Amino acid sequence: MQTIGKDILYFETGPDNKVTHRVEPGEAFEVVTQINNGPWIDRLPEAEQKTWRERLIGGNPASGCIWVEGAKPGDMLSVEIGAIEVDPVGYTRFGGWNFAMPGWMDIGVQQKLVEIRDGVIHWSEKLKLPVRPMLGFVGVAPARERFSNEWGGAWGGNMDAQEVTTGTTLHLRVNCAGALLHIGDMHALQGDGEICGAGGIEAGGKVQVTCRLTSPAPEKLRWPRFEDATHIGVIAQARPAEDAFRHALCDLLRWLEAAHGIPAGEAYLLLGQVLEARVTAYVNPTYSYVAKIARKYVS
Repeated sequence: MQTIGKDILYFETGPDNKVTHRVEPGEAFEVVTQINNGPWIDRLPEAEQKTWRERLIGGNPASGCIWVEGAKPGDMLSVEIGAIEVDPVGYTRFGGWNFAMPGWMDIGVQQKLVEIRDGVIHWSEKLKLPVRPMLGFVGVAPARERFSNEWGGAWGGNMDAQEVTTGTTLHLRVNCAGALLHIGDMHALQGDGEICGAGGIEAGGKVQVTCRLTSPAPEKLRWPRFEDATHIGVIAQARPAEDAFRHALCDLLRWLEAAHGIPAGEAYLLLGQVLEARVTAYVNPTYSYVAKIARKYVS
């Protein structure tokens, strides 16, 4: 199995990123992700601290730029998320203010370094939290623009959705040749809203991935879509949050009509009863909204 390491890290996603690895559709490969800059660096020898502070020049480092053979604009790239193995050290941090928590609350700068072992996060002597690993960042390159990895959009990117985890297939529309897949920002756990900024338990680790191609992508479906054992759903990003919700809801409605044969009017009424929706990231430049429906209602 090919391993894609973190020798080359990208902090922006764009169509001119230099390709570091190539994979075939259907090929299983492993991505080693880099933890974000944080208090873990202070534990390193002084020379290593300097090296890592120089390397980690931005947020959400992606491990290389992955070319998927045969991918072309208009295709659908289906990214299957396999087993995730989280490193034994993680952290969370709050800078004193963000879009979720104003500075006048005077909480101040806060951070916590945690040990991760035996399937739990050791928050304190008394409190242990379950490990529920996820990928905060999975995206293809936009067609022309370049974005910091703090951003999310129709290309995926920094979605910070807990649904992007083992057993999920994420569908992304290809915008340029090779798709140029970027993966990073692993969390051992994250609550809705990612309210701290470094709001999940930031961690590095390993994830197994397989990519497949479907051509062409459904024309009316623009936003990242996902499927898992229990749900199908859409992840949309925008500002304000109301727009992110509308994008996710509209694409889910179109998906139910196109793939499941439910007329739009009936699908809308159905979603009015069983829709599950929430903000998963409130502190990024764009809010992330998940809208999903249980498979039992559409099978």
